[in-house]
Parts: sequence; C-alpha cells; structure tokens
Amino acid sequence: MPDWAAVWEYVWGPIAATPWASWRDFWLQQVFSDRFRVCFFLPLAPVLLLFSRRYLRHGIILTGLAFVAYVFGALYALFWLGSCVLFHRLSEQFAIEAKRKDVLQWGPPLAATGCIVGWLLISQAFEHLDLWTNWNDWLYFHAPWLYPVGARDFPWEPYWAGVTRPTPNGDPPPQLFRVLFHDPHIIGTAYFAIRMLHYFSEIKRDTIPRERRTLLNFMAYLCYAPTLMQGPIERFPQFQDEMDTCHERRSWPNVLPALGRMAWGMSKCLAGLLYLAPEVSIRLDVGSPEGYYGHPERIESYAWLYFGIYLQIYLLYLLFSGYCDITAGIARLLGYRQVENFKRPWLATSMRDFWRRWHISLSMILRDYIYIAFGGNRRHVTLNLCLTFIICGVWHRLTPHVALWGILMGLMVAVNQWWVQWMKRVEATPTGWLPAARRGVCRLWPLPQILSWALTMHCFVMSLLVFFGGWGAVRVAWELTRRPLAWLAGCFG
Repeated sequence: MPDWAAVWEYVWGPIAATPWASWRDFWLQQVFSDRFRVCFFLPLAPVLLLFSRRYLRHGIILTGLAFVAYVFGALYALFWLGSCVLFHRLSEQFAIEAKRKDVLQWGPPLAATGCIVGWLLISQAFEHLDLWTNWNDWLYFHAPWLYPVGARDFPWEPYWAGVTRPTPNGDPPPQLFRVLFHDPHIIGTAYFAIRMLHYFSEIKRDTIPRERRTLLNFMAYLCYAPTLMQGPIERFPQFQDEMDTCHERRSWPNVLPALGRMAWGMSKCLAGLLYLAPEVSIRLDVGSPEGYYGHPERIESYAWLYFGIYLQIYLLYLLFSGYCDITAGIARLLGYRQVENFKRPWLATSMRDFWRRWHISLSMILRDYIYIAFGGNRRHVTLNLCLTFIICGVWHRLTPHVALWGILMGLMVAVNQWWVQWMKRVEATPTGWLPAARRGVCRLWPLPQILSWALTMHCFVMSLLVFFGGWGAVRVAWELTRRPLAWLAGCFG
C-alpha cells in the first residue's frame, strides 16, 4: 500500500512552506526573476487595448519600449531602439543589394548573415565590459533607472541573483553591463537575431512588399513586448496580418479564456519551482562541480541518477511552455492569434514528430531558412541535418559540447528519416517475408506505437546529457552503465 502520509507531505509540504504573501522574497525574486518577467507587461495590456486600429502599432512600440525600459533598464531600451533602427536600414539596403546582378549571388546573404551574427556576438561581449568603479558606483546611486529589475536599489524590487546588496560596509554595486547583457535568451537578443534571419530571408525571396517594410511595421514587429524576450518567433507577414485584423476578434467572451490561459501558464511555473527545481538544484546539485555531472557516483539512488536528466528537461518544459501560455493569453486579450510553440511534445513517436511539436516556431525557422538553404532533402541530407542542429545548439549556448549535441541530434533525425523511407519501400512491396512481418507487427497496435514513443523519449532526453552537462555526460553515462553491470556480476558471481 502506498504511504499516503508521505504522498500528502510531498504534495502539500512545498505549498505550505512557500511564503505566498511575500511579494519581494518569493514573487519578485523567484517567480518573476527570469522569463516570467513578461508578467510586468500585464498592467500595460489594458493600455494597449485603448489604441485604435490606426495607431495600434504606435501603441505596441510605446508599450514595448516602456516594458523594456522598466524590466531591463532605460539604457537597454535605447540599445533595443537603436538596434531596430539600424537593422531596418540594413534590411532596406539588403533589399537593393539582393536584386543586383553584378555581384556574387551569395554575397548579400553572407553580408547580412555576418551583420546579424556579428551584432549578436557583440551584444554578448558587452557582458564582459566593466565600467570604472567610480563611474559604475555613481550611476548605480544616481541613475538606478539604467539598471534592470533586480539590480537597482529600489525598495520594492529584489536584487539580482548572486549580487550583494550595497551596504555602508563597502559591498560593491553590480557592474552595469554585466547585468544588462547577462543572458541573450533572457534579454531577447538571441530571438532578435532569429527574427532577423527570417526577415532578411523573406526579403531575399521577395515575399514582403515594399509598402509593408515601413519602419513603423518593422519596429512593431520587434517591440511587441509579450514575445520580445523568448518568443514564440512570429513570421513578419503573419504578424502584420494579425495586427491588421485583431480588433475584429476582440470580445468580452474572450476575456475569461485569456485569463485562464495565463493562469494555466503561471500554474506550470509554480509547479516547476515548487516540486522540480528543489530536486534539480539541491538533490542533484546540477550547478556544482561536485553534483550530478561532476560526481554522479555520489548519487546513491539509481532512480535519481537515471531520471535526473528527465527532471531537468521537464522543469525547462514547464517554465518555457508556461511562459508561452502567458503570452498566448495576453495575445488573446488583444485579439491576436499567436502561433503555438508546443503541441504535446511528450506524445511524439519519432524524432521528426518531436521537432514538429517542440519549440515549433524555432524548429520551423531552422527548417525553412537553414536546413532547406543547405540543400534540405535534395542532397547530403545527413550533413544538412547535422549542420542545422549544430547551429541550433550553438545558438542556445556557444560551447563545443552543444555542437556535439547537434551532431548527435542530426544523426538521430537522419536515422529516423532513413527508417521512414525504408518502411515506405517495404509497404510498397506486395510479397516477401519482410512486408508480411511488418503487417504482422502493425496488427499488434498499440504496442508498436508505445515502443516508438519510448525510444523517441529516451533518444531525445538522453541526448540532453551532452547538451546540459557537456563532458560530464560521459561520467553520467558510465555510471548509468556501470551499476547494472555490477549488479549482474554480483548475481552471477
């Protein structure tokens, strides 16, 4: 019989121990300290509803820049505004260069790619730029509005994780550029670059008319606050179409479903923070050299060792999909049909199926503008897949081991494609033992689907050992293998 008291303690214990009434110590410091800063846009959503169809894009730009200025600091808002203006001018010049016949065909696209990648790398390099101490101290105490939420000395806001509160004892204020550009996937620069990849590619294909490429439309596309930080990554034409027609879809019956979607997203966030985050950070200690990836042999339970990587990706899924639910709820209030970013990925029965369900907006952009550009299914399919996933991995984290993850993922998807093609040829064969065996296996439904699902989940999740742990994945994999072998040796020894 299950120990119901232990189950109740596990379910209720974190809820009872959480300081729900502490706005600063719990909500601001834990819940709204990462991607869920999007909730700071909620007070601006009713303001955006006041703008008429004609001035909606003006409202999107104003509220978006206000959101960026409050959450990331006024200096970062200026950086974002300058980046928008700069890339609009670059895109218009690219539209001219891409049509020229007296230059190399790949010249303008390579130049545009260099501008996008260079801008992203420079923005990441800003994190390592330290101001002189006297300058930084003066700015911190006299212009705190330059600093992002959590790093400035306002009494109602928390401090940045790991940053010591300035005190009369001489603890230093945080460095301005370190807290402004600390993570491209939180501050939106990584997603800005992906949007520019899409936008420049569509200009090259001549699918965006000149009259739609105005600075107003361009800035509204990049300043729409709910998806500015981490997507979903909307396509420029679809975004403009939605903005043109969203007033027609606004209605009072949409309010409750929109609020329900936002509540569902926040529930995912809280579930992850209350139940999975403590296990990942304390029991597994994944952030420490002495923890899960550094010394897996210290984890006594084989179940915790095996499912440790599952806990990490499920936590990421709850937080990321919860964020997307909140942005979708805000969009529904505005009458804007936002693209769905997740479609029950844990039900996928193949690697191809999984990438059609997981981070869909990014997956489709990688497919349309990188995989197909390399040649797609026409030639060198395996190489194209590996290169696409290497770029995907490096975009997430600029380290060698994510490139290795890209190669592993590309090979797995290639094997999946080869298997699908082979099975089609087998099904097209009317006679023979192999077609007969396949038809026999298909009659065992749902067993083949269950096995396909289990294989897909294991392949994807276990590949994340490399993605999350780097070379520590070797130690975890060895420990996962060593213990069953030792157990078997003990049984037969």
